[in-house]
Amino acid sequence: MKKLLMILAALCLVSCSLAEGAVTEEKALELGSSRMRFPAVSGMADAELQEEVNRRIREDLHVQEYLDRMTSLISDSRRSITVEWTGGIAGDVFSAALDVTGAVNPPRNTHLWTWSSVDLRDGHEIAFGELFTDEAAAREGIEAYLEEQVAGELSPHLGNSELTPLPEGFLLESTGLTLLYDVNRLSTLSDRAGAVKIPWNEIREYTDLREDGILSRVGAGKMTALTEESRDRIREAAESGQLPDIPVKLGDSVKEWTDRAHLLNDPDEYAGGRMFALEGARFRNVYILSDAVSRSWDESRVQGIRMDRGCVWGLCIGETAAEEWHLLLGEPDSTAEFDTEAAEHYRTVPGTCDYYQFGEYRLQLQYGEDGILAGITLAE
Repeated sequence: MKKLLMILAALCLVSCSLAEGAVTEEKALELGSSRMRFPAVSGMADAELQEEVNRRIREDLHVQEYLDRMTSLISDSRRSITVEWTGGIAGDVFSAALDVTGAVNPPRNTHLWTWSSVDLRDGHEIAFGELFTDEAAAREGIEAYLEEQVAGELSPHLGNSELTPLPEGFLLESTGLTLLYDVNRLSTLSDRAGAVKIPWNEIREYTDLREDGILSRVGAGKMTALTEESRDRIREAAESGQLPDIPVKLGDSVKEWTDRAHLLNDPDEYAGGRMFALEGARFRNVYILSDAVSRSWDESRVQGIRMDRGCVWGLCIGETAAEEWHLLLGEPDSTAEFDTEAAEHYRTVPGTCDYYQFGEYRLQLQYGEDGILAGITLAE
């Protein structure tokens, strides 16, 4: 048995080294009024494995299909397609989704997702079941979660709002699982194909977080557990002005993001500022904060990023107790108490807010009377 374990460990070291150095690079092409950007992997030690990985990525994402479509539209100035991507490499796992808009399937414009998740150690396509200890139980539990936690968040004005059964498409990130839907099943108010992001901590009971499993290698374990390492990770995130897997950065143009991601609903004013809820899975229960000095926000910058759901290196909303982060981060630089009236003004819960200054930015940890983390805000 000891010899077998030594062999398995050696094989793991070899496969890890083959993926070492891998980076995501972007390929871009414009034909006529169409444009396409898609990811590829480079820098792997094994050139043959890298070629196999990229072949699988191109196949999964339907890259050639969209290139052919772009070619067919060159002479038609009225129609085009736009292909963007999100995702990349986390640990030694690649996961990405293509966001395809336009004249993909004439005669009408549409929007769709294609996706790819590949293990860079051996090039195999990652199956949904590899993420969980019991796939059947996980599917049943996630469907129940969608009905209980997500259905109520959907606008009654959506053309399509079918959350279950689970779609085939998914995207893996250290912070959560994103389900990618067909536009005819779930669509947004801007008539785009829907997606739902579920933080790993909210489906923790089903996840396979064994040390060498896919999710641990993606970083899900470190994102959902508060450890000594979390202290440095939290500081680094705060000092960067950005929270994990949320694309907005402090100082960004508000208008740029409202144009790019589309408003989920009208901005909500709170004491001294304005909250913007945007469309898209990464913005589920995430808000960008800015000033409220005028009716227009054309010149406004992002002054804060607020999360009401998810995790930041072990700070898990709805789970982590204040005494836990006090032990890890030390006593806050300052605190503020929020009674019911103040909480209403700031669109939060009655309780306490701890403030930690990290470089130029301030991390705010809000918790209710139960002492459990209710929200995370990174602000100027």
